[in-house]
Amino acid sequence: MDDHSRRQHIDYSYHSGGSSLNDEGSAASYDDDDDDDSSSSGDILLRLEQNDPHLTNICLHHQDPYFPENNDIEWFFLGHILGNNTHIADLSILNSFDGEAISTTNERALYAGLEHNRSIQNLHFTGPLPGLFGFVHPSNQFWEENTNLVQLDLNGLELGRREMNTLYSIITTKTKNLISFGITHCWSIDADCFLGEDDGLFSIFLRTLSNMDHSLKRLELQGNTIGFPSLNKLVRTIRRWHPDLEELNLQDNIMGYFSCCALASLLRDPTVRLSCLDLWSCSINDDCALLLADALRHNNSLQFVNLRDNNFTVGGIGWKAFSTLLCNKTSIVETFSSNHTLKCLGVSDDDLLVGPLLSLNLSDDKRAVAMNKVVKFHLGELLAIVGLKLLPNIMTSVGANQKHSCHESCRRDLLSAMFSIVRNTPALFQYVNSNEEGNQDVLDITDGLEKMTFHS
Repeated sequence: MDDHSRRQHIDYSYHSGGSSLNDEGSAASYDDDDDDDSSSSGDILLRLEQNDPHLTNICLHHQDPYFPENNDIEWFFLGHILGNNTHIADLSILNSFDGEAISTTNERALYAGLEHNRSIQNLHFTGPLPGLFGFVHPSNQFWEENTNLVQLDLNGLELGRREMNTLYSIITTKTKNLISFGITHCWSIDADCFLGEDDGLFSIFLRTLSNMDHSLKRLELQGNTIGFPSLNKLVRTIRRWHPDLEELNLQDNIMGYFSCCALASLLRDPTVRLSCLDLWSCSINDDCALLLADALRHNNSLQFVNLRDNNFTVGGIGWKAFSTLLCNKTSIVETFSSNHTLKCLGVSDDDLLVGPLLSLNLSDDKRAVAMNKVVKFHLGELLAIVGLKLLPNIMTSVGANQKHSCHESCRRDLLSAMFSIVRNTPALFQYVNSNEEGNQDVLDITDGLEKMTFHS
């Protein structure tokens, strides 16, 4: 795929969070061929003008029924309505590479009214939007006076040094409550390449992150062709200035061996609180998977990793490394100290190698997760070390009151393992019972276990 095609291959559904809504606040869909489109458009605009408290999310896209005609007055009227609205929390403005699009004059008319809004919390722009930086400008009071703004996403834009320096000024001096920032699928108009391939432009972006007075919680950078050494500089910036970052999206970037080494250093850092890492379609191979799995051995924060559409082999050495990470079966101690935090790998979660282990990790009770793994894979060793007195505790750990600590299928596996050991070593489970007449009978626990039913 050439650069021009890649630029047009932007996923517009990324910003689908904002949309026309019904009275309950859930997304309402409209059929372009529906005869009621005009009334739906009128209803939405009327509700906006009346400041309907139930209408909180709006997505402006040329396929929406209330998308204005190519008329600056209509766009200014829409911007004026949005500017005066006090309940809109999520606004998405999506232009299009093909078909009907928002013209630059339409944009300016919309922004002239929008700049008066003070309720928007989440703002999403998908380009091309050539008039955007007339709105995204330090002189616009929207950026300083709208203290509710916590999320800004810029997708599919063409950026140069002037635009990136403008962003630097706004993000470092105006948006004091911003905790979520996305700059995705963006193109450098100076170097005619993606953002991650223009060292000068990417350096301004890193300087922006370094000069913020607080840590971000979410950072979206997908589709920028970020490779090494740019990724290494990004990791150093995050570790120093954004240790509270919880979500990092690097989807559709270039992750070679050295880039994965940089990511591994981020995952090993105990001061970083990253819980979600998206590496979808990043060219990660088995060697890179080994690096990432090793880096997660002592990581207690990362819960979700998306490894979909990469170059490693499911069932290969990289995948086996994640299986060992989730449950090292070499000894009881190693099993107990395995990774019990990671819940999802984004691909083949039903795979027999890692699926059941990821299911065990879904519980928030990590001590119970560790014990369940030990019981599942080392029950015989436990009984030999501790003796039969441990049996009631094991039964309790997988009993009905622990359903939230262990999925039903895993509980069945654990009980089946216990049943197998009891059946194969009956002498260990016999005891003498004295009745009232002084007679003694040898009873067998297996008699009771044989009556247990395991439901599928």
